[in-house]
Parts: sequence; C-alpha cells; structure tokens
Amino acid sequence: SICLQFTMKMRMWDQFASMCLAVVTCTIGCAFTGGMPPRQRGEHLVLKAEGAGRPVVAVLGANGRTGSMIVEEMADEMKDGTRTPTLVLRWCCALINYKALARSPAKPRALTRSGKWKGSEGSKVNREDVEVGQADVTDSGSLALALAGVSAVVFAAAYSRGKTEPKDVDNGGLVKCAKVVLEKGIERLVVVSSASVTRPYAPVGVLLNTIGSGVLSEKLKGEEKVKELFENAESTYTIVRPGGLTMDPPVGFAELQFNQGDTYVGNVPRADVAAVCAVAATDPLNSGANKTFEMFKARTREPLLPWYRGKTRYVVGNIRDCSAMLARLRPDKEVYDVPGMLPISLADFALGWARK
Repeated sequence: SICLQFTMKMRMWDQFASMCLAVVTCTIGCAFTGGMPPRQRGEHLVLKAEGAGRPVVAVLGANGRTGSMIVEEMADEMKDGTRTPTLVLRWCCALINYKALARSPAKPRALTRSGKWKGSEGSKVNREDVEVGQADVTDSGSLALALAGVSAVVFAAAYSRGKTEPKDVDNGGLVKCAKVVLEKGIERLVVVSSASVTRPYAPVGVLLNTIGSGVLSEKLKGEEKVKELFENAESTYTIVRPGGLTMDPPVGFAELQFNQGDTYVGNVPRADVAAVCAVAATDPLNSGANKTFEMFKARTREPLLPWYRGKTRYVVGNIRDCSAMLARLRPDKEVYDVPGMLPISLADFALGWARK
C-alpha cells in the first residue's frame, strides 16, 4: 500500500541520516584529536564479549513485568540484528581510523529467584535466544555466580508485597549487585528506579511510600550508595526513573521526555522503559554513563509540585534516537540547580500555575 511504502521510505531516510551523523561525528572527533579520540572514563565503545560470542547483558528481576520486557526487547534486537547499516558505517569509520558506532545486539540473560523465566503474556520470543539463570539479589554469593561473564547488568528487581521488603531488595539488593559489578569489572549497571524518589513530600511520593512500605525511600538509599560506590570507578551506572508504569503499547522515543532533578512526572508504557534500558546497556558510546533521569510520555507531563512548572532546564525530548537523548543529559555531578521542597517566593508559586 501507499502508506506502507511511505513508512519504509521514512525508515530508510532515518537510517541514512543516522549514518551521516555518525560519520560526521567521527570525522570531527578525529580532526580535533589527531586520530582516535581519547577514551574517557565510562566511554566504552563496544561491550566486551568472552571468546567469539556475543556480549551478554544480565537482567535481574526478569520475571517482573518490566524485567521480562527488557529481556524480550534485547532478544528481539539480537534476532533482528543491528539497527543501523553497519557495513557502510564500518567502511566509513575505517577510513578515519575509528570504531563503528553501530549498536551491536547483546544476548540477554534472564535471572530470576526460581531459575525459571516465563516471559510476558503473549511473548513470541524464541527461548533459545535467552539464557536463563538463578539469582537472589539478597545473596551476594548467588549474584557473583549468576553475573559471571556478563558485560552489563540491568537491575529491574523490586520487592514483592508479602514476600520481601523494600529495604532488602530495592536498597540492600541493589547495593549487593553494585558491589559484585565492581568486583567483577562489569562495564555497566543500569538501574530501574522510580520518579519522585527524592520528593517524599510530593503527593505521589507520599502515596507510594505509604502503600509501598517506604519503597521510594529505600530506592533512594540504594541509588545514593551506588553513586558512592561508583565514584572514580571504571564501571558506570545509569539510573532510569520511570513515571507511572502502564501496560499500553510503546509510543516510541520521539514521544518520550527525559528530565533530571526529579521535578516532573507522567505516565509511561513499560515497553518504552524496556527499550530505553536496552539502549543504555548496549549503546556503544555509553551515552547514559553516570546519569540519572526521569522518563515519561511528553503529553502526560505534570510537575510533582505546582511551583516546579517551568523550573528546569534539564528536559530532553522530541528526538527519535534514544542514544542521542541520553547524550543530551548531564552527568549527575552537573545537575544541581533544581527547586527544593518550598517555593522561593510567592511569585514563583504564582508563576508555577501559569507556565509549563
């Protein structure tokens, strides 16, 4: 049909534009550095793999609704192959002595407490494309065995009401995982946290901490300990704070917004969170290194408190490429001028209602 042909042509133009951008980036970088750009801390161009196989990304909490989608997202990428025209990119980059910027797919390792992975309802993923293993995030020994040989870890585990406590999983479990990542020299840790963790006094924070046994407070403690542990480390972290999670179909990166400073919230499909985590774990430029951000559908964005409207310069959106969105975020050390609990003045409070 005409619509299908139009869509395919648009995708081809998107791929061509991405290729051109990558080549221009390589050329500029080489021109200013006299060849290969110097490698900075956290800038791993490609995930390492043991032997001749693909790199492996472990997903903890793989039987959760978001965790299972992360596994499936990565399995789909592995089946479909690299999303950009790597042959052309490699040829162009070889001319300027620079590694290809195309993102190679990694094999997912689904880690669960039971050692069995069920996948999400209606999943069509080939189980042969997924490694399955057993891991208990409250047991460091279990984690050390389960994370052997992986290149990156996605921590999507969360407490289970009536079975575990937030302090043991969302805080203690995350810290144990981070220590194993550092001990084993694993390149990246991607953490699925939550919006409003630093705003327990906001209505959303009060609600979630009340019904979730203080879950946001424990998530924040875990986040802070991760940042402390990774200070000056070769390994890097990326902390993803989704807003209200839904089971809606994915809307795509162009419809999403990232924010830093924990001032906005909104709804977001779990499938989009999964896609962002997959990119953060495998992006060859590691553009999300040592960054923390909230994510939500742009059209659902609301301030956590009225006087937060218009009070941030950290919103990133309206971009089709997730790697580019991650690159526009700032390292956590550069995010500091965010509003506090109370408005600075009555004018700020009034302005908050009128601006978005």
